[in-house]
Amino acid sequence: MKLFRPNAGRSRGGTSTSTVLVIAGTRPESIKLAPVVWALDADRALGAVVVNSGQHPTAVRTAFDEFGVRHDVELDALPALPNLLASFEHLRTELRAVIARHRPRCVLVQGDTLTSYAGAAAGRDSDCLVAHVEAGLRTSSATEPFPEEWFRRRIACLTDIHFAPTRAAVSHLRAEGVSAHAIYQTGNTGIDSLRWAIDRIEPHQSDDNVRRDRILVTLHRRENHDRNADVVCRALLRLSSLRPELNIVFPVHPNPRVAEPIRRRLGGHPAFDLVAPMAYRDFIATAMRSALIISDSGGIQEEAPHLGTPLLVPRCNTERPEAIATGFVRLVAVDERGIVNAAQAALSAERKQPVPIDRDAPFGAGDAAQRIARALRTTMLERAIA
Repeated sequence: MKLFRPNAGRSRGGTSTSTVLVIAGTRPESIKLAPVVWALDADRALGAVVVNSGQHPTAVRTAFDEFGVRHDVELDALPALPNLLASFEHLRTELRAVIARHRPRCVLVQGDTLTSYAGAAAGRDSDCLVAHVEAGLRTSSATEPFPEEWFRRRIACLTDIHFAPTRAAVSHLRAEGVSAHAIYQTGNTGIDSLRWAIDRIEPHQSDDNVRRDRILVTLHRRENHDRNADVVCRALLRLSSLRPELNIVFPVHPNPRVAEPIRRRLGGHPAFDLVAPMAYRDFIATAMRSALIISDSGGIQEEAPHLGTPLLVPRCNTERPEAIATGFVRLVAVDERGIVNAAQAALSAERKQPVPIDRDAPFGAGDAAQRIARALRTTMLERAIA
């Protein structure tokens, strides 16, 4: 499947009835929005203005650089503010000013972050069309995980064009009263990026060279701060004592509330490689070659089945039940014994063949960005005529 990736710099943007303001504030947003920017830049009827919101400015800059995406606007780093509401209002105000300067027809946000919520609110404040990539994901609880689930549901109320990755996501939106005409089932743009990365992995990094002694771990979600992070660390230490041959690679999130307890508990232990966040291709190559992944990330739930690597998710619920249905992904309670037992079982099991990326894949065939660009072109043209 061809992914559109322009070789030249962006030549369009600015004041236009066809300009789409694309806002990213975190590394996952950047990874999943890069193919959308490629598709918008490849469409002669559309133009993209790409904004780094300042939520995690270095991470956004680095991720976009890897995909060859140039951002047009970079806001100052989000200051330390007393609470989430204050951070939201700050970003909302800053993004309103960006919208006023560039006057886009559409504001496009992705996922369930502070940036995506603030961007959607700023777009609605400014009478722009608001488009949401990865719309309709829901857990069984309106409050867990917080704040992601709360953001998702609030963003839906602000959105005009909902790009739902799966049939279940469409159903959730319809159940909440969203018109079928406002919903497009596109697949997940994360699979577009995954295809791009897999195509660029060197043969020696492929799943033909799986290391049965390697575990890849990531931990960053708010629900796993503090006590839960300590539980996961204890489980990993116990696992390393039971299997002394293990090499546990742990890219540590830069958030001090995450990083400090992890480095305090695991730093200096010979079984652990505590490393900086990896480039996307390096992360995918490492995940592909690992015997097991333990992560609370959402994106890796979509990726692991296509890499053939079993994944344990230390969370009480997931907004991606399609990943569970593949048999590669398993929810596990944040409990030392439960994590150790689940990891032991996964490490002892025979490795299965990866799920192909095709029309039957749970999150799409890797062409979501092209579908999104086509839908935006059609919708914006119809609104312009009307």
